[in-house]
Amino acid sequence: MKDLETRIVELEKIQARQVLELKRSAVDIVESVTPANIIKSAFKNVAQSPDLRSSAISTAIGIGAGFLGNKLIVGKSSNIFKRIIGSTLQFGITNFIRKKIPQIQEQHHLQDQEA
Repeated sequence: MKDLETRIVELEKIQARQVLELKRSAVDIVESVTPANIIKSAFKNVAQSPDLRSSAISTAIGIGAGFLGNKLIVGKSSNIFKRIIGSTLQFGITNFIRKKIPQIQEQHHLQDQEA
């Protein structure tokens, strides 16, 4: 009977330890899925992947150029047609530049190899 009671106490201690570890794991999981940590993880992945980094840079340059084109055309106009044309132009410029940057990089890389 004494051995059984000792074993029960040991198992209760093990259970308490496992519950504590489970709670700690739950806290770690909750912290890892906070928006700040998700964004931090995404940036870390972008920084570590050259292809993804290049794509992100191309997209950012395209968005910037599109935004600039939109601002140059539309300015502070409240004319709905001008704003629609500006948004369409922004979308077009963004996609055009985003697609052209890899081609330009490839041509530059080929020229460097020839030299």
